[in-house]
Amino acid sequence: MGGVVLFNRFYAPDIDISKMKITSAEVFSSPSDIRQTLRWVGIVSGNIEKMDIAASTGIHDSNGAIKMLLAGASAIQVCSALYLKGIGYLQNFISGLKKWMNENNYKRIEDFRGRMSYKNIPDPSVYERSQFMRYFSNYY
Repeated sequence: MGGVVLFNRFYAPDIDISKMKITSAEVFSSPSDIRQTLRWVGIVSGNIEKMDIAASTGIHDSNGAIKMLLAGASAIQVCSALYLKGIGYLQNFISGLKKWMNENNYKRIEDFRGRMSYKNIPDPSVYERSQFMRYFSNYY
């Protein structure tokens, strides 16, 4: 089977209220954009075997990259982070990943890839939307 990219950023319009003009919204992703990608990488990688998944959108540091690998991503795209901080910032991803792997006694990415995917966690329903109310109902 081939592969997929989860997710490219969708075009998002905005309105310039002073010029009464339609403009484009922020071009670059932010770290908070990782949530939707993380959810679907975890679900898809845990249910469809032998398909490479490239995780895209919201990955701005090594922690985000590690999360995607744990969810089951085969590759990580970090375009916005590199546009904003320069190509040299890639070394931060690599050193952060190596440090985390050493701290957790992993020799290879394959030793932990997918360990937190839908099929590999005790309660896979945490990836599902219905959990929202359970986790946040105590705030009201």
